[in-house]
Amino acid sequence: MRPSAVPTFGLYLPQVHRRFEELAALARGAEDHGFDAVWFMDHLALPGVPGGALEGWTVAAAVAARTSTIRVGHLVLCEAFRHPLLLSRMAVTLDQVSGGRLNLGLGWGSSPSELDSLDFAAGPPATRRARLAETLDILDAVQTGKPVDHRGRFFTVRDPMGGPPAVQGPIPLTIGGVGAGTLELVRARADWWNCWAPDRHRLAELVPQTGNARVSANYSLAFSHRADVPEYVLTGPPDELARRLVADRELGVEHFVVQLVDPAGGVRDLRRFMDEVAPAVIGG
Repeated sequence: MRPSAVPTFGLYLPQVHRRFEELAALARGAEDHGFDAVWFMDHLALPGVPGGALEGWTVAAAVAARTSTIRVGHLVLCEAFRHPLLLSRMAVTLDQVSGGRLNLGLGWGSSPSELDSLDFAAGPPATRRARLAETLDILDAVQTGKPVDHRGRFFTVRDPMGGPPAVQGPIPLTIGGVGAGTLELVRARADWWNCWAPDRHRLAELVPQTGNARVSANYSLAFSHRADVPEYVLTGPPDELARRLVADRELGVEHFVVQLVDPAGGVRDLRRFMDEVAPAVIGG
């Protein structure tokens, strides 16, 4: 993400019940209307959601190839799904494909039932956090392009030849999660910390625990009041939505990741958000 005190805006596009053509069109619309980033999810079998979803990394790579300025990333990748060396090579490759536009979002959690149903070794939270920390060590080494010789608690990586480096060197790292152990990792390793929409009411409590990491937060929004959405979804006219985002800016949020939940809104709602909500948030 761009190192600026001016707030930036991302579009969250969970790839559930959407064809790729729709995702690509919305991503291009977000780029055209001034969004800084587009974010996808990383789930393979969502509990209670039939039909699954398109795989997140493939979608991000394809969108990166169809856009030119918008940054691409995930909120957040599940550490358990990919070996650290594979993940690191994928990150370097996508950073090159996109010309240095990758935002790398990582977490250790996902859904325990998802990990169990797909036979990924989940383990207790402390173990998963430790695996994520070791994954970050390997990622740091691989993206430099230098040889890697890592012998850790969970992984052994011997890569004497090295490989191509990341364009950005290093790739900006976002860590998501609100647990004490995760926030400790945020303070030690992350460029950004992401707060998921249902935990936004805790921003005043959580932001002081993130150290020097910059803060992004997720927002599910609708321009009309709706009774069929969870209580954490913000609904209302643009001035009301802007007022609530400005309040979070004052708590330290710099990157606002919005999911516009009206299925009929499409690119029209992206334009409305950037024309009628974003300027008020930037102006504070």
